[in-house]
Amino acid sequence: MNQPGVTLVIPTYNGARRVEAPLQALLAQQAPSDCFEVVVVDNNSTDGTSRVVEESPSVAGLRQRGVEVRVVSETRQGLLFARLCGIQSARRDVVCFLDDDNVPEPNFVADGLVHFQDVQVGVVVSRLYPRYETPPPPSISRREHLLAINHRLGDAPIDFGAAATIAPTIGAGLWLRRAAFLDAVPWRTPEQLMPDRLGEQLLSGGDIEFGFLLGKAGHRRVYSPSLKVWHLIPRSRFETRYFLRLIVGVVRSEKTLEARYLGREFAGVGRVKNWARLLGAGLASPALALRGDAVREILFVLASRWAQVQGPYSQLHEPRT
Repeated sequence: MNQPGVTLVIPTYNGARRVEAPLQALLAQQAPSDCFEVVVVDNNSTDGTSRVVEESPSVAGLRQRGVEVRVVSETRQGLLFARLCGIQSARRDVVCFLDDDNVPEPNFVADGLVHFQDVQVGVVVSRLYPRYETPPPPSISRREHLLAINHRLGDAPIDFGAAATIAPTIGAGLWLRRAAFLDAVPWRTPEQLMPDRLGEQLLSGGDIEFGFLLGKAGHRRVYSPSLKVWHLIPRSRFETRYFLRLIVGVVRSEKTLEARYLGREFAGVGRVKNWARLLGAGLASPALALRGDAVREILFVLASRWAQVQGPYSQLHEPRT
């Protein structure tokens, strides 16, 4: 039996230089120490991440407060495997994922747990703000949602309901009722799930898939703007080639989920329409050039249209039952 409270799961790969930030934020939590624990999942790191965590002053402080902190190893590479490992290692009723570049506000744990007093709630989405190392150029600022930023969802709570619909259940700061997850998600056969990363392709959507499956199983999904998390974003994320790959990965992953669960086909007339949109974007390039950061704006629009033409990842789009 799991204990009441939440397990904060921090998956990390080569996060020795980053992981102190979320640990320090958890040390500053206003919640009672007996209502949460911390699990850091070292996803096959080669930079001594586990040692850094064990020697962290924040971890020492948490343990002194009576908060259990464990480091577990997951040798299967990939965010999906790391998250599944964290859920299996959790000893609390609720699990919350934090990336190793996330900094939650001090009220995060206490306010998050309140939502699970409603037994119908299975998923809670946090509000994610950017903390940029340097200000982003306009072409990226317009697309900051691709960097797992969702603060523009607004100040009011949103109930996405309990239904087989796709909702923006972003993985950073994502809260899940553990028992509901284990019942609704085929975690024993991870090959059935979105891998989140596949070689050099920046796949995404594993977190959205989790939310979809819990909603389909009858668990409500809610967005809580009071659960504020800062996402630390380095300047390197603005590099053009990286962002082009990110756009293609996000768009094609979205199309994969739509094909897999909503039965949307991306052939025939639909593909012709996507080709037409790509052509239209090319013809509109002179107008796009009037925007700030013109060259990258054109490249990013064309990348999005090209990803729509490519459609779902063929090896991943088979419908799931």
